[in-house]
Amino acid sequence: MKSSVQENLKNTLPTDIAQALERALDYLPGGQTAKIQKPESEGLFNHILFITIAGDRYVFRARRDVSTEAGDAYMQYMYEATGFIQNGGSFKLRNIADEVDFLQRALAAGLPVPKLIYAAEDWMLIEYVTGKTLFEFLEAGEVKFLPKIVQEMNLAHRRGIIYADRWGGNEMIDAEGNVRMIDFDIEWFYEGGNDGTLEALEMAWTIFNSMRVTSRRDDLLNIVETEVLPSLKLWGYNISKMKTFIEGLCNFYLDPNKPSNTWSLPTTFYVSMPEPANRLVAMFAE
Repeated sequence: MKSSVQENLKNTLPTDIAQALERALDYLPGGQTAKIQKPESEGLFNHILFITIAGDRYVFRARRDVSTEAGDAYMQYMYEATGFIQNGGSFKLRNIADEVDFLQRALAAGLPVPKLIYAAEDWMLIEYVTGKTLFEFLEAGEVKFLPKIVQEMNLAHRRGIIYADRWGGNEMIDAEGNVRMIDFDIEWFYEGGNDGTLEALEMAWTIFNSMRVTSRRDDLLNIVETEVLPSLKLWGYNISKMKTFIEGLCNFYLDPNKPSNTWSLPTTFYVSMPEPANRLVAMFAE
């Protein structure tokens, strides 16, 4: 390759990924002059690279050739703690074609997801979304965006879309406060029919994880109690199911013997979590 890919990444990218990236650059006008950057964290399942050409930015995504056993075991234990698996729920890692199909459905529904630039069998180019993640805001103590995230998820639910895996790092917020959703490599399934279980799980997941990671839990819980919970009731979500899911997630994260991975928060972080966790569960008790 003649581009900066060869100069900067040839020793770090697997051969097949480097070749796929070269094909992606050939698709983009001026691609061989592109600046290629790795994000600080690519996650367990994906190769992610940022491409900049004459001021325009794109994201290259391809799946890693790694065993998913460790990640699957962690998620299996977590979903079992909520009762989701035992009641007919399951999950899987989408391949690139599956993720492209989801992205196209979400775009067709008018949802705030990245535009698809181009896709091949095993890689994709998508729009680069500017902003900071919800996780970054929460970690810094800024909790005001949770109601906006919840509102966007309700919009998706009303249009038949479940994003899944909304843990704070997959929700982007730009300088104007607009929400964009990214990263759809995990898919959820449920055998019990269209009874609101997946929608309740996604809302519960997002609310719990916001409480889990923020440095201002009291402020976050006040927003849940005064803004988020009344909206969820108005929209018709199954609050009882959400309580079960939140309680299960609390039990999972407070279990000293739970599995861990490279993205787990330090064990010491959970010392202060039982009281706010109990308060959050009590809010959803009907």
